[in-house]
Amino acid sequence: MELGMIISDGITEGFSMCGGDFVEVYSDPSQVGVWDAVVTCFFIDTAHNVVEYIEIISRILKDGGVWINVGPLLYHFADMYGQEDEMSIELSLEDVKRVALQYGFQLESERTIETTYTTNPLSMMQ
Repeated sequence: MELGMIISDGITEGFSMCGGDFVEVYSDPSQVGVWDAVVTCFFIDTAHNVVEYIEIISRILKDGGVWINVGPLLYHFADMYGQEDEMSIELSLEDVKRVALQYGFQLESERTIETTYTTNPLSMMQ
């Protein structure tokens, strides 16, 4: 079976995956209060401004909607020193949680998950 067949068989109506710029796509007024849930997987640390991502997620969720986040805070733009056009706001996990609370989120569950993201489990470098 081809990968495309596997993926398309499992997608239900109302599912969205954005391959473009998150801020550009989901800042559109047509997205306000549209989504029951937003799942961010290895994603929020790709933001130049993680606060902006959290604000957008809070805005696009319906009342009572759920945000599920999985992934590290490695911040892809952290080493862009001296490049004025490459802003990077890098918050600790505790600060991310504080910002989320300010935008109306409630922390229902928190746990650490070990992953082998970007590593080979058979290699010596773990």
